[in-house]
Amino acid sequence: MNEVSRQTRISRPPAPHEPGQQAAEYAVLAEIGRIISSTLNIDEIYEQFAHQVSLLIPFDRLSISAVDMDAHTVQAVYASGGNIPGWERGVVHEIIPGGISDILERDRRGILFRTPDEEEEAGQQPARDLGGDFQTRIAVPLIARGVFVGALNIRSLQPYAYDEKHVAQAERIGAQIAGTIANVFAYEKLEAAQLALENAVSELRRSNQELEQFAYVASHDLQEPLRKIASFCNLLEARYAERLDDKAGTYLHYIVDGALRMQALVNDLLHYSRVATRGKEFAPTDANSVLQDALVNLEVAVSESNASVTYDSLPRISGDEAQLVRLFQNIVGNAIKYRGEDPPRIHIGVEEQDGQWFFSVRDNGIGIAPEYAERIFVIFQRLHTREEYGGTGIGLAVCKKIVERHGGRIWVESQEGSGATFRFTLPRMPE
Repeated sequence: MNEVSRQTRISRPPAPHEPGQQAAEYAVLAEIGRIISSTLNIDEIYEQFAHQVSLLIPFDRLSISAVDMDAHTVQAVYASGGNIPGWERGVVHEIIPGGISDILERDRRGILFRTPDEEEEAGQQPARDLGGDFQTRIAVPLIARGVFVGALNIRSLQPYAYDEKHVAQAERIGAQIAGTIANVFAYEKLEAAQLALENAVSELRRSNQELEQFAYVASHDLQEPLRKIASFCNLLEARYAERLDDKAGTYLHYIVDGALRMQALVNDLLHYSRVATRGKEFAPTDANSVLQDALVNLEVAVSESNASVTYDSLPRISGDEAQLVRLFQNIVGNAIKYRGEDPPRIHIGVEEQDGQWFFSVRDNGIGIAPEYAERIFVIFQRLHTREEYGGTGIGLAVCKKIVERHGGRIWVESQEGSGATFRFTLPRMPE
């Protein structure tokens, strides 16, 4: 806005309040306050608000715009009366530097254009350029808790329909409703964000279900051909061993080894996919019994490695017993596998904190460098070659999925060469 047009508008002294006009304004402001406190329906508030404004400032169009200075956008959220093409309710525009929204945010006071020519002289686009016939315009900022949140626009089809008295009234009216409108804007943004989040979560859940189903079907269908490959290779070697040279025997060995490794990978992938798709209902479970079942499954590995496994008295928890057995089996099995030169020494401990059980599995093995502490829980991630340590790289990913299904979290504390302590939480079972 240029200084000439601003001076022209400001130099006109406001008309004095007449007692009747002042009483009418107080009545309108009081009624607006009553409307705001009597309903949560924002459309009803807008309609009744527009009616009250018309009692003081007759208009041919009243509109309310929401302004987002962070996004640099302005959106018409309500309009009553004649239409201005492109400024219908819901239409979003980018804030133009030097435009009305920019000026209102900067000056924090109302603006009056008595004719389209005044509006054009101030560097603004008059309504007639957009296909409207409006002549006079008032624009006042809506300020809530010091923040510019929107604008109230009042227009007339007649030139010189308003003066500074009307601007002052519009400012007081705008101040009356600004807080409510700001709350509505914030709620609508929160509601839109919540809806977007729910849609994203729903899509992610659907995608995960499809992925889990695909993994299960693909893994299940791979089992039979892999069994045939291994079986026929063994049959070929048994029946035609005398006709095969050393190189052919080596090739057959590679084929069988590859098929067996693929079978192990498929089995682990099945276990991974079944954590969510084939899990059982949670039930009260004795963690001591769960650990004993896991150690029975690891009996050969414990014996061959001369491992020592100690443990505290473990609590009763709510969970899927079969999955919890696999959880302990995988973690203790890893402690045995990744051992150092000394026999494995493993201790399973537990303590209660903030309504949760904090389990720990401590070993004296080769340890893990801290930079790999998160990577080891990602499916198919390995820190060693298959020649160094066997396995598929799925075991800890399964553990993570089991713990998260039970409402807990899992992590590792370790230094390379100094053993490792795997920790995981499980909710405390209600009394």
